[in-house]
Amino acid sequence: MVKSTEALVLAAVREEVMAYGVRRATATSIARRAGVSRVTVYRVGGTINDLVMSALVSEFRQLLDEVRVPDPIPAGADRLTVLVDEVLGFLSALRASPLFRALQHHDAEILLPYLLDRLGRSHEMLLSHLRERITGGIADGSVREVDPDRAALVLLLALQSFAVSGSIVQAHGHASEIEDEIRHVVTGYLQPVAPPAP
Repeated sequence: MVKSTEALVLAAVREEVMAYGVRRATATSIARRAGVSRVTVYRVGGTINDLVMSALVSEFRQLLDEVRVPDPIPAGADRLTVLVDEVLGFLSALRASPLFRALQHHDAEILLPYLLDRLGRSHEMLLSHLRERITGGIADGSVREVDPDRAALVLLLALQSFAVSGSIVQAHGHASEIEDEIRHVVTGYLQPVAPPAP
């Protein structure tokens, strides 16, 4: 399949950041990698930082597509189980992403505004998916009655610490054991509350 000009440029940005970091990336070097002109690079994304964030959004979208369970969900499964499996798969894939790791280790300051001050396009994409799964879980009874928008935001903010703290996860236990705990966190937050015993 022939890549679009935007896809070529974002792929070149990804390669450039992984090789040299954001500070050394230039429109000229990106254009050379993509096989396009500098003007085309600027048309696709504006500043270098804008291009890097667009490349990261593209990375998030690809990773989400890889772990997303297609509808209809498997027989015998419920939306909460599917959501938890997707969350764990996405976190694992994101921690392994060469682009995300490069930004964390060499250019973490570009990520800080999206951790401290505002939601970005990647957040909005993930929120939409979480909201969809939570809404479906409420309908099939696997998720408690809760406002899907609020629950999706709380879940996203809670989980992003596991995404950005991959080194800590690795240093303090086996990833599979940490994933078991994350499964408990997400399930415990969303599952229906059992009625008190009579």
